[in-house]
Amino acid sequence: MTSLEIKTRVGGVDPEILQEALHVSAPMARILSARGIHDESEIDYRVSQLDQPDSIPDIERAANRIVDAIEKHERIFVCGDYDADGATASSLFILFFREIAYDAADFRVPNRFSFGYGLTTRFVETLIPDNPDLLITVDNGVSSTEGIELAGSHDIDVIVTDHHLAPTEQDRLPPAHSIVNPNLPNSAFESEPCGVGVAFYLLAAVRRELAERGYFEEHAIEAPDMRQWLDLVAVGTVVDMVPLDLNNRRLVSEGLRRMRNGQMRPGFRAICEVSRTPIETLTTRELGFRIGPRINAAGRLDDISVGIRLLVAEDPDEALELAMMLQEMNIRRRAIQTDMNETANQLVNLVGTDETKSCCVYHRDFHEGVVGLVASRLVDRTGAPAIVFADAEDSDAQKLKGSARSIDGVHIRDVLAFVDARFPKLMLQFGGHAGAAGLTIYKQQFERFSNVFDDAVRTLAAEDAFNPTIYTDGELNGDEVNLALVDEIDGLEPWGQAFTPPTFHGTFDVVSTTRVGRNREHQKFILRNGSRHFEAIAFSHPVVEADQITMVYQLNRNTYAGEITLQLIASKIEVVD
Repeated sequence: MTSLEIKTRVGGVDPEILQEALHVSAPMARILSARGIHDESEIDYRVSQLDQPDSIPDIERAANRIVDAIEKHERIFVCGDYDADGATASSLFILFFREIAYDAADFRVPNRFSFGYGLTTRFVETLIPDNPDLLITVDNGVSSTEGIELAGSHDIDVIVTDHHLAPTEQDRLPPAHSIVNPNLPNSAFESEPCGVGVAFYLLAAVRRELAERGYFEEHAIEAPDMRQWLDLVAVGTVVDMVPLDLNNRRLVSEGLRRMRNGQMRPGFRAICEVSRTPIETLTTRELGFRIGPRINAAGRLDDISVGIRLLVAEDPDEALELAMMLQEMNIRRRAIQTDMNETANQLVNLVGTDETKSCCVYHRDFHEGVVGLVASRLVDRTGAPAIVFADAEDSDAQKLKGSARSIDGVHIRDVLAFVDARFPKLMLQFGGHAGAAGLTIYKQQFERFSNVFDDAVRTLAAEDAFNPTIYTDGELNGDEVNLALVDEIDGLEPWGQAFTPPTFHGTFDVVSTTRVGRNREHQKFILRNGSRHFEAIAFSHPVVEADQITMVYQLNRNTYAGEITLQLIASKIEVVD
């Protein structure tokens, strides 16, 4: 028998009542009930129903400062982050300034290997010679006290737009002109947008202020339609994995709808072309696993500016050329990650014991830009928090930079804060949130830190954190496993963080199996359940040899050579003895 402990999600509303009220299938009614849906308003994704931004702290103050800068023709630098959220947010600001014919704005992004994250003093020092009047951070800044103080000492105003929590050890917020962050304690905004979502709301407020001051009439231009940039918001929101609360689902749904209709940036169209991704059937899966990784590849291996240039490109030929550059970077990233995954697995096998509740691994050949992805794989494999370390490229091999990923029931930033309180000099710096964090330590402290970290995880983990139970939407009978259910699921996009994609489980006979992929890292199956056969694939999965398996999976529409077939995407597989 299988040892996978699988339970079916249950909800509050009787699925039969939902099925009749929402006119959905029986499986979909069960899915929606399990996600707390009570009525039609909670799946009403019209953009007209978006929350209004007035309750976001400092948003009006920031909007007025930006409009003042525009009227005075001040020099503005948008200071971004080196991931897809930061890239989409930076691009949104630049495109907005272009649309209103403002030519004194540009973007600057720190190289992750040289400057690290945020508006650091070293990064600000590189900006001062260009004499900016205003810096606008996107997807960072709430913890950049020293960098903002340095900017202020040179009479440079800073507007922070961020969605991260301020570090727990930070006794005050940075001395910025304004801090637009819906996750600050004094915020009454009921949604949790990502960095580009915050940028979208701030620019909507800027647009309103410009209109009230008569800017558009004075310059004989039309006020920009903010909906044209919802493709950027959709991609940033999905890839950054913020909770898909109702308001975020509305943002992503409208962005996806527009993308499917061909209303997207030339850069996104080019990525779809080079990755052979059909536009008409885009889902959050493609945003998260095809578009997002190619943008992120630039920041992981080189310079996210390539990704930003792609997103702001207007010429299709230029966009295609940049997309092909990102494609090559992503291929390199995948190869690096495959090697690192194998090494990390070997290291865990060497040091892992039944007593440990976490894993920390380091290898001299690990790439600093890919450690977070490898940590995620270790969490999937071990079911425990993981930190993967690489040599810090800017430290003469004396320091390690680590990327941490966690599980439900272990707030990883709180664990690191606990370590820092007990051993104040063990970590040089750290930051993050519940599921992910980053940190820097001295290389010579690696073994000590690993032990201290494991003790902290044990101390702070919730009682059921290491419970191996997997929750799904149950088993589907043979008639329910079809493309019609796939269409129904896709029609109620978006699915994602805190609005879990529909997942099912079942036991299947293995008819045949083969390894596929550039490095043969994936496994394909032909499975049988009763009289029906299904095609399935497990991405980046160890070899499975069995006559029968229990599988946790999602339904997928697979398009190949113009033919559309049903495919099961496995997330967990266990051999049935």
